Amino acid sequence: MNTVASKAIEAKTKAVSGKGPTRELRRQGYVPAVIYGPESDSQAIAISAKDLGRALRAGHFYTTTQELSLDGKATKVLAKEIQRHPVTEEPLHVDFIKYNAKQIMHVNVMVRLVGEEVCPGIKLGGVLQLIETNIEVVCRADSIPEELVVDISELEIGDSVHLSSIKLPEGVKPAVTDRDLTIASIISTRTSNMATLDAEADAEAAGAVTAAAEVPASNQKEEEKKED
Repeated sequence: MNTVASKAIEAKTKAVSGKGPTRELRRQGYVPAVIYGPESDSQAIAISAKDLGRALRAGHFYTTTQELSLDGKATKVLAKEIQRHPVTEEPLHVDFIKYNAKQIMHVNVMVRLVGEEVCPGIKLGGVLQLIETNIEVVCRADSIPEELVVDISELEIGDSVHLSSIKLPEGVKPAVTDRDLTIASIISTRTSNMATLDAEADAEAAGAVTAAAEVPASNQKEEEKKED
């Protein structure tokens, strides 16, 4: 279920536009932003860079309902996109969508892997390859999952886990339906290949010992007579 951020982000109405006023806003510690609403025109605002940084560090920024203290009035929004500086990666602009619990949303939800410490493929020297770090889902705004948990505890070398094997929360559907996305794989390496060969050799040796132990005593005596 969608959660609400514990602390509000300070915001104010942005009355002017243009490069000059925008640079001045940034010098004052604000980041330009806009709120889009299904039943209202877009609204240009500026949000506290400090509060935005705190919200980003808290994680799950796109799947958490953010509360803006807009000119002293509480306004719930969902983050849609952040434009960043190409070098410093500092936020330059943020797009928000006004929160509406019943609105159908397309949201990228973070993937979290569990079971790595007991994964047999990794234990044999295989390398975990995370292919999809986020999965786009379709759901109501009040049903956005915080994350998608993917269990890899039983993957062998060469195995993969696909989107179809993940149990999505009720009311949540994958946005991509024309193919089964591969989320993670365990790929082989030279070390893992050697470990597999060693394991197979040990198994063959153990099988040979077991077979020898199961030969009847009469058969052993006949073999001994033949040798004499």
